[in-house]
Amino acid sequence: MSKLLNNAVRFSIADSDFYFKKILIKTLQENPFYMLLNDCNNGHELVNRIYRRQEDVFIIELFMPVLSGIEAIKYIRKSDSETPIITYSGTYQEDMAEILSKIPNIFYCQKKSNIIKDIIKGKIASDTFDYESYFQKWEQQPLAVQEYMIRQKRSQEELSPTEIQLMKFCYEGFSNKEIGEKLNLSTRTIDTYINRLTEKLGLKTKLHLIRFCVENGYYNSST
Repeated sequence: MSKLLNNAVRFSIADSDFYFKKILIKTLQENPFYMLLNDCNNGHELVNRIYRRQEDVFIIELFMPVLSGIEAIKYIRKSDSETPIITYSGTYQEDMAEILSKIPNIFYCQKKSNIIKDIIKGKIASDTFDYESYFQKWEQQPLAVQEYMIRQKRSQEELSPTEIQLMKFCYEGFSNKEIGEKLNLSTRTIDTYINRLTEKLGLKTKLHLIRFCVENGYYNSST
């Protein structure tokens, strides 16, 4: 696969999860050379917006209403066998992986914004990401799904309503000072709470906390 001049990447995305798609686009556009061409809510929207070959990569969620990701991928491949496609799901799907393995230039991965970004940076714009090694670990995920679900449940049980509310405030774009005003706490106290929460979850920054909030569905919780 030829790599791109100046690492510029033009991409189109189709994902029915509005909040995940929003954080993914924001993550990718942190790179000024990445350009969004089409922002679609399902496969039907995507295939109807492709008028000429201009994408460097398609980013397609595997399971969507109206027209699924796999059907959109098959449609694209009828006329375009070369443009790379990144497709993803929350957990590894063995039957889908088998189908995708027979389609050229496909990268199947977990529904994580940083993984998608790494594949674009390391396989689309350059050749520095060991996708084969990643995929071997990814396809072993079914063996660890039960353990993963137990960890997730445990993690959610360990988060207090206040901690979840803090995450939601961060996701909604409030500064630490504004969060403090809402909770009648000092900015310094909010700083401390957020630092403790990121450490508890094994995260590094407030942005990582926002991604965690989106990718684990807390933004949509009733807490």
